Amino acid sequence: MPQTQESRLQPIPERTLGPFSKANGLSGFELYWIPVAAFPPGAGQRAWLLDFFPRLHKKLIADYGVRGEFFLQQKSIVAVEKRFSKLATELLPKLGLMRKPGAPLPPRPTMDQLKGAIHGEAFDIQDHMPDYCYWLRHPDLATLLAEFFGFGGSAMYYMKPDPTAKPPDIPLLDELRKLFPQMQFDKLELVMNAACASKDKFLADSKKLFGVGLEQEPSYAGLQYILPLLSTDDFFTQPEAESKKWFQVFDLFWRESPADHGIYIASKPPLEEPLDHILQSMKEEGKVYPKH
Repeated sequence: MPQTQESRLQPIPERTLGPFSKANGLSGFELYWIPVAAFPPGAGQRAWLLDFFPRLHKKLIADYGVRGEFFLQQKSIVAVEKRFSKLATELLPKLGLMRKPGAPLPPRPTMDQLKGAIHGEAFDIQDHMPDYCYWLRHPDLATLLAEFFGFGGSAMYYMKPDPTAKPPDIPLLDELRKLFPQMQFDKLELVMNAACASKDKFLADSKKLFGVGLEQEPSYAGLQYILPLLSTDDFFTQPEAESKKWFQVFDLFWRESPADHGIYIASKPPLEEPLDHILQSMKEEGKVYPKH
């Protein structure tokens, strides 16, 4: 956790919500943080987190009537490129942008920089790449987490369901599965989900809120959505008018944050009770969060 945050993100006693820390001095939302020793995490921390987040997902849906959507930063795909390419034809990822509050898109490399790179001068193309991301839809969150979690680029954003984006039911689906067991109806459902997602209200709403100032950029029209790209410091330093935007579209969200050496959860609804329920259950099962 960054040094500037030590006085504001305080560890919660182990008997309650440990290993999470909860931020002090925030109004209108809650902020929690859990340390991660490295990205990708060691086997112990990874196993615990892969157990925890599906439980949290189910609890949030049951308690708050929200839906969770999984996003993956493009810059983190390098580590899982083969997995991403393999699943992309099934998940039909939708391209969007993660944007730091008010930040412009990074500048394109100059001719001098490109010429210098050809002659061996230091040059990192990532410094000139926007923080593009992909929206991946799958009915089983555990599948997405098993494939893409832990490389510093995954996030979940929770919001109210949009009835207009709900895919239609496939008539007699169970009977069709029995009659034609060789048919891949699960993949058909994935394709329908991805197609109907194009109608989702959050797409336009997120561009309107988080795309201010980018409207004249050539790439703006091709972006289907824009998400806030935040570190824990933003929750303390951004003005209230900005922080309110984050929770106009989303009820809560969590994100892997290498800059914060961990994962944070930001939530408008109170999270202490759901977190306590999950963590106590895991402790009773002998599942303790390891240091590595």
